[in-house]
Amino acid sequence: MKPVIHITWEYSPYVVGALSQELRRVLPPLAKTIPLVLVVKGDADGVSVIDGIKTYKVGQSVRTSPHVLIYSHVLNLDLVRGASTAVYDAGGASLLHSHDWLSSLAGVYLASHFGVPLVISVYSTEITRAHAITSLLSMGIYDIERHCFQRAEALVVASEEMKRHLTKDYGVDAGKVSVLKGTHADLLGLYRRWVR
Repeated sequence: MKPVIHITWEYSPYVVGALSQELRRVLPPLAKTIPLVLVVKGDADGVSVIDGIKTYKVGQSVRTSPHVLIYSHVLNLDLVRGASTAVYDAGGASLLHSHDWLSSLAGVYLASHFGVPLVISVYSTEITRAHAITSLLSMGIYDIERHCFQRAEALVVASEEMKRHLTKDYGVDAGKVSVLKGTHADLLGLYRRWVR
């Protein structure tokens, strides 16, 4: 069985917010049931095992980014580089799963290139964070989110409220949004559509 490749911009020991802790709670148990690879931002390129998961760390190719949108695009190119290596090393992938808007462009690029389904976990959106799209920055982030959400095979959210928000404000088909409790068993159930 080819692995599910998770793409994220944070995972322990690289911690910025709650995403790292959430993934650390769910991914190690999931990796005990299916082949799983993690691609994450790191200080330098390298492959190691973290929490029992083969992990491809990607260093920053550009050390200084003058704007968060530039940073997000450079980060996604670095994640594409690492995830491409992971896909080739594994002889393919069953599924790509990206986390948060900051790593979703990499998932979209890779899913298109390798012909692999993409799942995106949505924890918040620019609208829920900023409460309105009133600046160029918010518009740029919103457009990235919308582009990625519409191209994913499935979106994972934690509440019916977030599901309604994605359908109303991002034009996402409600049928591809799964409300999950955030357990590895929930994800495994969703993955069964593609992972055999």
